[in-house]
Formats: sequence, structure tokens, C-alpha cells
Amino acid sequence: MFNHTDIETKWKSRWNTIRQNSTDVKDTKKKFFNLMMFPYPSAEGLHVGNMYAFTGADIFGRYKRMCGFNVFEPIGLDGFGIHSENFALKIGRHPMDHALVTQKKFYAQLHKIGAMYDWDKTLETYDPDYYRFTQWLFVEMFKHGLAYRKRAEVNFCPGCKTVLADEQVIDGKCERCGNNVTKRSLEQWFFRITAYAEKLLENIPALHWSHIVKTAQTNWIGKKEGINITYKVVNRDHKYVFDLICFTTRPDTNFGATFVALSPEHEIISQILTVINQDQSKKIKQYIKSVSQITSEERAQEGRKKTGVFTGLYCQNDLNGKLMPVYISDFVLMGFGSGAVVGVPGHDKRDFEFAREFDIPVIRVVKTANNDGCITHIDDVQEDEGIMMNSGFLNGMDIHKATAAMMDHMEKMGWGKRVSTYHLRDWLISRQRYWGPPIPMIFCKYCFTKGITYSEESAFSDMAGWFPVPNGQLPVLLPRIEDYRPGDDSIAPLAKHTEFYEVKCPHCGGDARRETDVSDTFLDSSWYFLRYPSLGERKKEKGKREENILPWDQKITKKWLPVDMYTGGAEHSVLHLMYSRFVTMALHDWGYLDFEEPFPNFFAHGLVIKDGAKMSKSKGNVVNPDQYIDLYGSDALRLYLMFMGPFSQGGDFRDSAMEGMKRWVNRVWNLSVQSIDKHSQTGNAIVEKALQKLIKKVGDDIEARHYNTAIASMMEWTNLTAENGGIVRINQLSSFVKLLAPFAPFVTEEICEKIHASVVGGKWSVEDSIHRQKWPEYDEKALMDESVQIVVQVNGKLRDVIEMGSIAAKNRLLVEQETKSLEKIKPYLSNTKVRKIIFVPGKLINFVI
Repeated sequence: MFNHTDIETKWKSRWNTIRQNSTDVKDTKKKFFNLMMFPYPSAEGLHVGNMYAFTGADIFGRYKRMCGFNVFEPIGLDGFGIHSENFALKIGRHPMDHALVTQKKFYAQLHKIGAMYDWDKTLETYDPDYYRFTQWLFVEMFKHGLAYRKRAEVNFCPGCKTVLADEQVIDGKCERCGNNVTKRSLEQWFFRITAYAEKLLENIPALHWSHIVKTAQTNWIGKKEGINITYKVVNRDHKYVFDLICFTTRPDTNFGATFVALSPEHEIISQILTVINQDQSKKIKQYIKSVSQITSEERAQEGRKKTGVFTGLYCQNDLNGKLMPVYISDFVLMGFGSGAVVGVPGHDKRDFEFAREFDIPVIRVVKTANNDGCITHIDDVQEDEGIMMNSGFLNGMDIHKATAAMMDHMEKMGWGKRVSTYHLRDWLISRQRYWGPPIPMIFCKYCFTKGITYSEESAFSDMAGWFPVPNGQLPVLLPRIEDYRPGDDSIAPLAKHTEFYEVKCPHCGGDARRETDVSDTFLDSSWYFLRYPSLGERKKEKGKREENILPWDQKITKKWLPVDMYTGGAEHSVLHLMYSRFVTMALHDWGYLDFEEPFPNFFAHGLVIKDGAKMSKSKGNVVNPDQYIDLYGSDALRLYLMFMGPFSQGGDFRDSAMEGMKRWVNRVWNLSVQSIDKHSQTGNAIVEKALQKLIKKVGDDIEARHYNTAIASMMEWTNLTAENGGIVRINQLSSFVKLLAPFAPFVTEEICEKIHASVVGGKWSVEDSIHRQKWPEYDEKALMDESVQIVVQVNGKLRDVIEMGSIAAKNRLLVEQETKSLEKIKPYLSNTKVRKIIFVPGKLINFVI
């Protein structure tokens, strides 16, 4: 029996001693940066879902190294943020202390799985030497006009007691704790990711990512082509008060516009309240308060009763001179267009429902061959193709020509401007929590009153009094405080500590206040891949000031990045991946990087479930891998996780199946020991031919991440050896063990050492490791297909026999083409109709005429 405990202990110790997996980043010949999304340590340790992801990525890296690549595979901990902090709060341990506990535990577990991590280059996001540069990145964003502070309606999670970015709200709930998210008006820091919306979108087609991830990013960016129409707003006395901009993709229907509706969050509402009477103002405030607790998802539900309040103001439709009442309604969302819609109830069902609720006229301006009458029911609403009517110069045009003609007309008249809008909103960075990098900004009241800004550029016009912490003073250290628990008041714990926030203004030297919010954990992970290769390599240049040092060595970064293969979960499609792309693009534009896409190749792995559900502590179905490693060994666990199903899909973890995988590892061990002992010089031709096919199959499967079928094929080969004597030649065993090595690093290393002692003799060295050996090559001749005979029938009677390769003989189309062209068959098929073709792969084809 294979004693996995002794063997794994032996090889972990030896690999660490010889630094087996340390990568010389100065050697960039055939470099391969193999990276997996690093874990966030929310609890005491990793579960098998984490191990599944890491194992799948590690197999690919090990394979690439055996193919001759200089593979760099680092690991670290995304330890700042709400995940770690919430668990620390739950168990009553200070987040700083908890970070050290989980760091020790996580790294011990990661050592156990036998991954080829470069343990000389680990990073933790809570290390001041790391978050110093997270703060540097924030400062750079501010200096380049991409970071700003403003009051806004934001998502607030009452469970996590902090604000959330739009991307962190799933179906109206916090993606972390599942609580319903509410809206609050707060002063917050934002990154101007919308400035990169078009670039983020246009780069997607060239990325080697799965279709589902690319689609998710495309949909989240949500580009729409349309026109911003500027309407003059008047009061009841027809007196002009201000302009209002409405975005629409269907201006062709604007002759049928009968009202305008604003989102309750629209910023122009504050202006509206100043020009209407108190009674109307009171009604508006009451309405906005009543809908503030309703989620965007609920507001967008189809068929939901439409609510709203009249503002007392009107928009003038310049096309026909008619006045359209302006309402505030919760069916309008700020996340779409300009947050103001022009209502055309004859050609939009939601507009129709609102119009019916408030007795607003409905006008048809698009007709079809079957319908051109009055619109009295929602089924009469025409949203699709049609011909224009009741629309002046557009009459008779189809809607597409009419849309272009209307846009031309509005631009010519100065009423509108063609624009692209995006669903993507600026990245909300502020968090009213403790466990994170303090935002490195300082506010000076004196400079604010004097209108002094960091720069005279327009991007800083609303940022009077705000200045970044000078780079030479970074990091702004997170102090250890004991009252770190967040409250319901949306005020960060650091705001209670004068010793932290009372500072001097970097501009005038007067009394100032440091920002007390910390930054979003996704900022920590938006750039970590840039840091890895330079860990321990970044040197301070002679005479260069400390504040000018970059987070990475530029020469090393130029050679090693972007990442060659990135592996992670598809659930991060519009969080981590989007943010990392944005940050990389910005750094590229500032001249710090010579590439703008961090992950040209991304593989989205599947999800491990237990008892049919995603693993979570709340469901009580989290599986700790340690017990399985202790009982069955790391190799058996790695193999089982990859055998459960396609790596891109995941599978259901079942305890009972682990025993079977352990038995197969023992069979491989026994086959190896017996073959080494016998040292047979004679081989079986069937086994050899199957081995050559196996070499090609496993290589192809690993490249495609079809790990489950690769393992299945290796199992078939060991079954074949058992049927043919139970032992193999040493060179056959050596080739097979190399195929298995990426999947099962411990048992294959032990077998390799035994082969070395038997064949070569002498002391084993690092160069003898199976993980440093070359991936086996297959014999093309051995793959040549055997021939089989195909019986050719017409109406069930034998008419000919054709010889083909066994693989081609299973292809119906090829067999059909070949047999129809046979001289003996042509006469039967000419001038007649083939009613049916019966095909038995590899054996028979029968034409029924």
C-alpha cells in the first residue's frame, strides 16, 4: 500500500529545502506566468471548492513546466476587506490578530495540496508594504482626474453596515451577506471607470475568455446608442425655468410623446423643489421617501403597478409645440440613460401602464399592416417593426429610417445630440469599515473656503480643499483600535479617533482632516498580479527619492506581464475582472505599463457543490479538505476533484467516491513497484500502442482543461496493463508517470525516485525530479489507424465491401461520401431517391431506395 502520509511529508520537506518551485524571474526564456485568483481568508481555512480551483490551475502550470516553459506560479492572500472582518467580528477576534491566524492556517493548507507555488514571492494585501502601493494607486487616480468625491444615493447594506458598489448588489441583495440593500445619501469616493467604458467594451472580442464571461461584461457595460434631447421646462404659467435632458434610443416615436418621467434619484429634483409651491414640494418629498426602500430590481419588475407624483412642471415638445407633464416615478432608474425618460405610451408598454394610471393621452405613431387604430389596451402597444404615421415628415418611413431621420433633424435644429450611454456606473470606492487601507486623502477647510484645488484642470473643479497624501508619506498606516466594530450610522470607525484624522494640510500647512473611510477590497485585488514578479526584486535606484519608487520593477514587469494564463471563477465577471482591466488601462495610459489588458487568457472554472447546493457555512455543507488529505492523501483528493466533472463545470462532492480514487492510486503504486522489481525488457504491443495514444490524449486534454477525461484515459490504460500481465517496461512506466505527475505530484515523484535508483543508481538530485523532466512525446506511427471493412448494402443486400481507417469508419458523412462514389454502388443510386440510410459505425451502411 502507498503510505501517503510519509511520502507527502518527505517530498514537501525536500521540495522546500531545495526551493523546487522558486522561479528565476531574471530568466525569461519561454516564460509562463500561471496565475489563479488568490483567496480571501474569510474564515479559519480553505474548503474543497478553493482546492478545486487551485488544483486545476496548478495542473496546467505543472504541465507547461514539463513542456519546457519557465513557469511562475505565485500565491498570496486577499486578506483585507469585509469577508475577513466579518468573520473576525463573529468570533470576537481583532482583525489584525485574525489575519495572522488565517495566514498561518491558509498557507499550511496550500502547502498540503502539493501545488508548485513560489513560496519566495507571497503577498498579503494587509501588509503595509503592499497597501502602501494600493494607496499610491488611489493617489494616482486622483492626480489623473479619475478619483472624485461627491454626495450620491448609494447602496447601503444594513447587515455589513457599509456602502456597496452596484456590482456588489445581486437582485437587490448584498452579494456577501444576502441582506436587502437600501439607499442612503452619502458623501463618497468614486473612480471614474465610466471614462473607460468604450475601451473596456471594444477590447472584449480579442480576449481569449469563455463566451459567458465576455457576455456578462458586455451586458454590464450596457452600451446604448441614442440621442440626448434637450427639453425646455416651463411652469403652470408657461414661464421657462430650466432645461432637462432625456435620453432615448427611439426618437422616431417622439411625435407620440405625452409625458416625461424622472427617477426619484435624479439630481435635478433639488432644483425642481426650488421653483414649485410648498404643497407640491411636500408631495414630492413624501413620494421619494416612500419609494427609497424599494430595490431597483423590484422597481424594474414587469407588470408592477406604476406609481408617481406630478411636479407641476411641463416639458415643451418642439416637434408639435405640445406641453408634456413632468412626473417623478420609481419605474425610471438612474442606471439607464440620463435618469429621465420621455414617455411614449403608444409604443412602450411600461409607458402605457403609467399613462393609464395617470390618465395621460396615448397616441399611435407607428402602424403595422394589421393594426393602425386607437390604442386602448396594452396588447395594442406597438413596440416592434412598423411604418410611421401621425408624425409629420416621418410619415411612411419604417422605424429604422425614421430614427436616423429624426436624429438628423433634432441635431440640425439644436434640440438634441447623438450620444452613447452605458449601464456601467462609476466605481464606488469608499467603505465605512475598519479593515482596509485608509483612503490617502486630506481635507483642508481653509483651502476649501478659498476655492483652492489640487489642480486648475476642470476635473478638480468640485474638489476644492482636497489633497492627496504625498507619496513620500505613504503608507497611511491603519492604526490598531479596539472600537473597530461598524455602526448603523454610516460613519467609519476611524472617524472616532482624533489622533488618526487630525493632520496638517499638505498645501497650506494648516489644520486639516484625514479621510476616515477605507477603500473597497476590490481595489486591493485590482493590481496584485502586477506586484508578484517584482517581490524581492524591486531595488531603490541610486539617488532616486523614495516617493518616486513604483510598486514594481519595470524591466521585470515588461518581461513577465501580462499574465499568460489566469484561472478563476466566472462569478467575478463584473467585479474583479472589470476592475482589474480598468486599473491596467489607466496605468497604461499614464505610461507605467506597455499593455492595457492584464489577462488576455482567462479560464473560468466550475463550481463544487455539496448535496446539490453551493458550499456555504450557513448551509452547513462546507467540506474541509484537511480530513480527506489525512485519510486519503493529497494526490487522491486532487485526482478526485478533477475527476468529478469537466473543470469548466464543476461537480457534486461525494465522500463515497474518494475511496475509489484512493484504490486507483494504490493500483498505480503497485503497478510501478512490481514493474521496477521485475525490470522487464519485453513489452506488450497492445500496451505500447495504447500508451502512445494515451500520451497524445492526456496532452490534448490538459491543453483543453478536460482533466476528467484525461484521468479516465489513464485509468483505462492501467486496466489494460492488468489484463496484459500486470507489469510494464521501465520506459513505459516512466512515460505514464510523467502523464500523471501534474495531477498527482507526490506519488509520481516517489515512483520517479525508485525508477532512478533502479536504472541509474546514485543519489537523487533536484534535476532528477519528475517535475523537471520533459513531457513525453508520442510516436506518430503508433497512432496510425487500423483498417476495418465496411459492408455496403442497397435495400439490405450486399453490393460491395470497402476498407477504411477505424476512426474514419465511424464517421457517417465520410462513409456515405466514400460508398456513394463506388463503381458498384453508383448504378443503384442513379435516377432514384434514397429514402433512408442505415448506418452502423465501423461496420455497415445500407441505402434504402
